[in-house]
Amino acid sequence: QNSEIKNWLSKHAETFYNTGDSIPSGHYDGLTTLSKDRQTIYLFVDGKPNGPIAIKGLKNQISRVRIVGEGSVINHQVFNKLYWSKIPGIVYIDIPEDRLDNNLTVIAVLLDKPVELFRENISVVDSNL
Repeated sequence: QNSEIKNWLSKHAETFYNTGDSIPSGHYDGLTTLSKDRQTIYLFVDGKPNGPIAIKGLKNQISRVRIVGEGSVINHQVFNKLYWSKIPGIVYIDIPEDRLDNNLTVIAVLLDKPVELFRENISVVDSNL
């Protein structure tokens, strides 16, 4: 098991070295890290997803999506983007089942520029009087 862990860590080294923050919760249902230049989001996919994984509120254009450790480029689609709205659509990434890692799959989402997320400003109502 020790060699399996070492093998996984060496294949996924880029997700741990020279990475910083994660994106705020609510944008992706799982753990994330960001590259130092903030142009790559690493999404950690635990187990076998029941369908595509989703990123909400991403303002950026996506240059490419790939599976870390094995390198294959995978497709993504954007849904619910209304051309007249400043609210971004939802990015769906379908991971082929035969490409999932036995332990933890990591998806690298390369962006056109440093990550920009749409955050709704929710104000608290002080009083209803």
